[in-house]
Formats: sequence, structure tokens, C-alpha cells
Amino acid sequence: MQVKKGIRLQIYPNKEQSILLNKTLGCCRFLYNKMLEEHVKIYAQLKDDKDALYSHQYKTAKQYKQEFPFLKEVDAKALQTENRHLFAAYQHFFEGLKTGRAVGFPKFKSKKQYPQTYTTYNINNSIRIDNQKRKIRIPKVGWIKYRDNRAITDPIKHITLSKTATHKYFVAVTVVCEMEIPPKKTVLNREDIAGFDMSATHFLIGERVQYENPRFYREEEKRLKKQHRELSRKEKGSNNWEAARLKLASTYEKINNRKRDWLHKTTHDLSERYDAVILENLNIKGMQQFNSGLSKSIALDFSWCQFRTYLDYKVDWKGKYFVLIDRFFPSSKLCSVCGQINNDLTLSDKAWTCKHCSTTHHRDKNAVVNIKSEGVRILQEEIGIVVYPHHDTSTVGTTGSHASGENVRPYTDTGQFSLNEESTCL
Repeated sequence: MQVKKGIRLQIYPNKEQSILLNKTLGCCRFLYNKMLEEHVKIYAQLKDDKDALYSHQYKTAKQYKQEFPFLKEVDAKALQTENRHLFAAYQHFFEGLKTGRAVGFPKFKSKKQYPQTYTTYNINNSIRIDNQKRKIRIPKVGWIKYRDNRAITDPIKHITLSKTATHKYFVAVTVVCEMEIPPKKTVLNREDIAGFDMSATHFLIGERVQYENPRFYREEEKRLKKQHRELSRKEKGSNNWEAARLKLASTYEKINNRKRDWLHKTTHDLSERYDAVILENLNIKGMQQFNSGLSKSIALDFSWCQFRTYLDYKVDWKGKYFVLIDRFFPSSKLCSVCGQINNDLTLSDKAWTCKHCSTTHHRDKNAVVNIKSEGVRILQEEIGIVVYPHHDTSTVGTTGSHASGENVRPYTDTGQFSLNEESTCL
């Protein structure tokens, strides 16, 4: 099966190549803004005449090059790609209006916005890689050195060059490779299925394992505040201001690099360990809006959306299942023993006792059991997977199952749960 893969390389251009790369980035940004400006202007003029608006022929990159000759100095394919990017931005905007998603109107690009990027396609082998010399050939720029031990032998579709706030250059090489993806199983064991509840403190809480919140951002928060203060006290545009800006950008870059590395390792571990992973489809924007402490965790410490994206394609490449349950499913309020819903549960309640069966639940552990049960139901009823219970014959169904396979009793005098370790769960 053919699969697109992205390989990110840091490149080290010389002075002349850096000037040409910066010029290409600037020209692509300029062309994108001119095209967007034309679209906005034509819409304002013809919005009352729909036929004339839809039939209007906008300028092409070739016409802009005749109007602005300096655009001829850079890669033509990179300029043509900007039209595709603008079209995609408009498409996302209109799709958001139809579906109710908050997708903003296309914005003008700023030279102060990082990372700055442009994309160019491989036409007639214009992009090549020399694995022995560790060099990559970029159209109009030439051969540029990079440092990476991975051998890239698959056909290159396109590359995206980016410049970071610390003035580092990267190339994301998209290759088309043949991958042997195993066929997805139609029969699963329940013990090979994992359901996880997201927690700001522990990141992921499962029945048998939990992944701790790495707190990459919070570890550097004090340093970031200090560097922000130092930057604000410098005269904008001065050499000292630029040095302080680079120092601050370097700290943010370090956080993002650590976070990306950790996310890749964590998602790889989950995709190797389980045949199916079940998570909640959380309303991230809503959580960021109403809970500032949780907002830092899900967006800055471990980036929940990025984690889901990585896990989705890694599980798919291994022929396994990734299931998202509905965000309105009452995983925390639902009693995992009798199915009663506790509508009085608040966010501050870390433990609660079911009024129907008198079972005391730990909030997160109870949610894990319910998430896994709902995920198994989706696998069975909607996907058609046969799920066998554990090999332990002492358990029957999901009735009597508790968080982490332990029988959770009411609080003791010490404020801790009393656990019966002899019981098991599915």
C-alpha cells in the first residue's frame, strides 16, 4: 500500500543560499497577500452580482510575475503553490460555515509570523537527495547540507521549507513509500483493548497503566516570564532586543522539541502495546476557555490535539483501531456497576458514591471503565469486531467491574480507598 510520509531535516545553507531562501519566503508571502487582497476587493465590488462574481477570472502567478518582475528570481513552483494554499484556506472557511466549526476567514501573512514556510513540488527530478554526502537539492537554491542518518530512497513528492524564529532552516520531505500494513483483526481480546481518560495531572489514566503529564511548559514557565520581562525592557529593533528575542524563541523551541519527541514516543508505545485505543472526543476549545489551569496542560504541556493526530496515523499504519467516543457521553457521571447517572457530580468532586448501588467511585478510574465499555460497544456494533473477554473465567460481563480491576469501597477514616485486591475486572 502506498503511504505518504514526512521526514523533517535541518539544513545548513551558506550565506548566499540563506539570502535566496529568505527571498523565496518573502516572495511567496507577498504573492499570497496580493492574491488575498484581490479576492477581497473583487468580492466587495461584485457581491451583489453572483454570476459575475463566480465567473470572474483572478490573476495567475504568471500575471503577477509580469507585474512584479522581482518574483521571477525565485522558484516558480513555490509561487504557484501559494494559489493552492489560498484556495484551501477559502475551502476550510466555507466548510466551517456549513458545519458550524469556528474556522476564520483567510488572513494576510506577516513577515513577523514564524515559522515562515513555502512548498515546492518535485518536477522532473528537480528535488534530489544525496544520502552519502548528506545533501539535498532545492530548486533555484542548489545543494544544501543537512545532518541526519536516515537514508531517503523513496520518491519525493514535494518539500516544505520552513524558517523558525531562531533563524534555523528545516525541510519537511514528503515521500511516497510502499508500506506493508497488516490487515485489521476482526477478533480482539478485551485485554488488548485500552481505554484512557484524559487528566491534566496524569495525562492518560488507564485500567493498568497511566502516563504522567510531562509538564514541559510549566517547568520553563518561570524562565519564560523572566525572558519576557527582559525583552519588554529592551528598545524594539535594537541589537539587545534581537538578542533577547532569540533567547526567548530558543526557550520556546526547546519546549516544543521536547514535547514533540515525547509525543512520538508515547504514541508509538500505545500503538505497539494495544490492538485498539479508545479516547474521548473532548471539546478542547471549550476546556481552554473555562479552565485556565487545564488550558496550560492540554495546549502547552502535552498538546492533546497533536497527540491524537500522531496516535491516529500510527495505529492505522499498524492495522489497529483508534476509537473516539462522543464528547457528550457521561463517562464520569455514569456508575460503572449499575449504570445510574449522577447528574449532581461537579468538577471538584474527585470521588462520589452511587445512590443506587452505594458503590464509591474514584472519578477518573470510573471514567476509564465507562470509556472502555463504550469503545468496545462501538467496535462490536458499528465496526463489527468480535471482542472476547479476558481469559480469566472468574469474571462475567462488565457487571461488577471497577476501576483498575479493583473493588472500590467507601472512604476509610484516613480518607483513602479501601481496596479488595482479590477481585478482577474485564
